[in-house]
Amino acid sequence: MMRSQVLISSVNQFPTLVDDTNPANETIGLAAGLGLVTFQDPRGQVWFIGGHNEWTGNMVICIGRRKRCLVLLSNDVRAERIYPDLTRAILGQTMLPWTWEYH
Repeated sequence: MMRSQVLISSVNQFPTLVDDTNPANETIGLAAGLGLVTFQDPRGQVWFIGGHNEWTGNMVICIGRRKRCLVLLSNDVRAERIYPDLTRAILGQTMLPWTWEYH
């Protein structure tokens, strides 16, 4: 599941049919795994998966080599705005492409 399957070059996760690309994605090796997204960080491979509906917002971020994960669960989708700051405070600075995930 955590092995990179398909490189991701799109500027944003959605909409999926836009041809715009972001060269920074190649720099970190942003790729789709089997059900999650992977990239390379100075601390090794990182993977994440997020999801939300009209009410809830959830995300899991794991730094593989360090065996450290952060699970963010919220009963309000507006909480996703603080996920980058929470991640930095708990896991430290990562190269997670927040603009790709939440544009």
